Amino acid sequence: MIVGDELNTLRESIDAIDSELLNLLNRRMDLACRVGRYKAEKGLPLFHPGREQDIYDRLIKANTGPLSPESLRSIYREIFAASRLLQYVLQVGFLGPEWTYSHLAALSLYGHSARYIPCSTLEDVFEAVLKGKVHVAVIPIENSLQGGVGRSMDLLYESSMRVGGECYLEVAHNLCGSVDSVQNLKHLYAHHQPIEQCRRWILENLRHVEIYESTSTAQAAQLAGKDPVGGAICNLYAAHHYGLNLLAERIEDHAGNTTRFLVLSHELNPPTGNDKTSLLFAVSDQPGALHRALEAFSHSHVNMTRIESRPNRLLPWQYLFYTDIEGHEEDDQVRKALEELRDKVTFLKILGSYPKRDPRSPIRLEKENIQPTKQQPAKFL
Repeated sequence: MIVGDELNTLRESIDAIDSELLNLLNRRMDLACRVGRYKAEKGLPLFHPGREQDIYDRLIKANTGPLSPESLRSIYREIFAASRLLQYVLQVGFLGPEWTYSHLAALSLYGHSARYIPCSTLEDVFEAVLKGKVHVAVIPIENSLQGGVGRSMDLLYESSMRVGGECYLEVAHNLCGSVDSVQNLKHLYAHHQPIEQCRRWILENLRHVEIYESTSTAQAAQLAGKDPVGGAICNLYAAHHYGLNLLAERIEDHAGNTTRFLVLSHELNPPTGNDKTSLLFAVSDQPGALHRALEAFSHSHVNMTRIESRPNRLLPWQYLFYTDIEGHEEDDQVRKALEELRDKVTFLKILGSYPKRDPRSPIRLEKENIQPTKQQPAKFL
């Protein structure tokens, strides 16, 4: 055990480093102010979605520990947020209400200094960006267990919005309620996706409960908070916000449940060397049309990481293919593939290129694993 003079010496060393960190942070903030003034003078966009991810990637590669990548990312998320705040207040739209997983994804991307604008529907999220009510917005696009979010894909086709980033968020479903035990629960409020993702647990433990579908996990928590015998499938942030007890944690049927979110913006991202491009295309109703279209990627050695068909809501009985490929649209190989693809399809829309995130390393919200007692509302220490 460290005691006496040795402990004081170590604390003095920490104090000296803290003073040095403070000076360096203020120097960084001064440079951020100068960058903001330069952008304003030149009429450049104040927010560059890809720049922050580029910094994250560089620092994580350079990090030798003992600081973990997750802690490094959390620290720099708030540094970025403080830097932006000196230039302007970043306004971020998301599918509300507050404390949905979309809200948590937005917070994990942009920190606590941004201004978060909840929107009632996905249509409202897109409109907020298109009309300049927010700088960026975060939407769910797919889940590792249930596939694509159809309405998000429809709106990407119907709007002129671009994709400027992505993130993967681990989804931890908890049963929370106004009661103090599962046995006393009579009503369950839940969004349809968590119901599907927790179906086995629900069948085994909640056969005595009436289930009511909600528009979001946060609304489920809100409704449960008003029902003396009600419960909700939600995250602990929503449970804490609405004063619910934690009845059972991690009730999802499969581990590793992850949702991917996209960032909507007006800006173009320059290549970083580790990018992904999202696009939509349609092919003619002829034998082999899809096969010929996909050959464009193999001919240029471009890896396709996702493809999903979606009915074209504007043209009945025709289908769109939502596709992700590795690389940036300005990369030579990707440009060549897209040129060939354009000649083989009836419709092509490039949604955007942006820094690629690793789905095997999703964002895990550290405070989600706090275990409050049954007699106390879920809370954070």
